[in-house]
Amino acid sequence: MFPGQDRWYFSREEIDNNSPSRQDGIDLTEETSLRKAYCSFLIDLGRRFKLDQVTVATAIVFCHRFFLLQSHAKNDKWIIAAVCMFLSAKVESTPVDLKTLIITSEEILHKKVIAAEERQGVYEHYKGIVLIGEKLVLSTLNFDLSVDLPFDLLVQAMKKFILDTATQGTFPPAAWKFVKDSFWTTLCLQYQPRHIAAGAFFLAAMHIKMDAKSHGESWCQHFDITRRQLNDIRGQMGELYYGKKPIPTFTGGIGETSNSGDVVQQQPVPTDNCPSSVIEGGSSSVADGSLQDQSCPEGVEKDSPDREAGDNQEDS
Repeated sequence: MFPGQDRWYFSREEIDNNSPSRQDGIDLTEETSLRKAYCSFLIDLGRRFKLDQVTVATAIVFCHRFFLLQSHAKNDKWIIAAVCMFLSAKVESTPVDLKTLIITSEEILHKKVIAAEERQGVYEHYKGIVLIGEKLVLSTLNFDLSVDLPFDLLVQAMKKFILDTATQGTFPPAAWKFVKDSFWTTLCLQYQPRHIAAGAFFLAAMHIKMDAKSHGESWCQHFDITRRQLNDIRGQMGELYYGKKPIPTFTGGIGETSNSGDVVQQQPVPTDNCPSSVIEGGSSSVADGSLQDQSCPEGVEKDSPDREAGDNQEDS
């Protein structure tokens, strides 16, 4: 599987069923857990470097794209994630020092501060493998480091449609939460940024009980999104929060059924829980690897099972 004319957009079926990891015996549940692990790691890394949301999201997209084309069985997710952050920081003009990146990554994975006298040794130990990882990521992505994100599109829509004072106080935090949480999924590999922004917008509207029935058609036109696309995005976000349970749909003209076509009951969508705290495989339970200093012909050597990522207690 390699990006064609639409480069980085695939159907969910292609992503779920045809990934290199699947061919190497890693099932969808395990790969989903691995994905959540490196997302948690990157969010923690970004927080420690005080990087903005754009840099962190770009790093996550790089990582998602890499593992769309390379197997988890042959590559250490921690090395790849650290490399993706290193590249994202350069692309977004928020560069991070390589030595500090390696030290901080190891501190997250070991959950302890590395003593000053040990830092140079740790850096020398991992520098080579991280640089090998950088070459691998760049070649896997075909040196395409262009990423379009939904943040600006969501802000523009909020400025256009969210006018009353009461809504201005409740809508933006909910919408921002949903759009950030979308990066825990593979939606960025399936849909254009405007579609993801639309999903976050509609979920926020539903969460604060806005009148989506009256305004939904104009919102859909603004985002150039179909009801089917909107229902699918909302369904995948619902899986993130609720697992495979049905999620609420909008009444009236904006999606009356779930992805499966079944009518579902109205229920609130949470905005106060980070996916890592409500979905199996979150940061608090990750325990399957750390940076390694070996390489293999098809990638950066897979991690060993004796170390774990640091806890990520803050929202993404």
